[in-house]
Amino acid sequence: YGYVVPSDNGDSFGKVARFNLSSFDAVEILDLTVTDTDLKGFSGGFMDGVYGYVVPNNNGAYFGKVARFNLSSFDAVEILDLTVTDTDLKGFSGGFMDGVYGYVVPNNNGAYFGKVARFNL
Repeated sequence: YGYVVPSDNGDSFGKVARFNLSSFDAVEILDLTVTDTDLKGFSGGFMDGVYGYVVPNNNGAYFGKVARFNLSSFDAVEILDLTVTDTDLKGFSGGFMDGVYGYVVPNNNGAYFGKVARFNL
């Protein structure tokens, strides 16, 4: 499958789209805002083979909730709120993983900042 990360279509939104790469059709939608209304306005994402992760940026305000969802069932949304650890951890731009940890790249949380957050996959 191919996945499209929700960002901004004139307004922040939280619908992840997935489509079949072989036939390039059959679009499915996972609305992250059903789990938590804050889950919209992402900037990038990555996957680890089991889960897809979306990187929090701005949903009308800078936020720090990383959402992950099961790639095979395309459901089971889980949330990791980085601001519980440090209130500066919000407003990221992109992310990646190394097989053990996920990382989100700092950008702007109201001011440019340089704190990289690392979390267990």
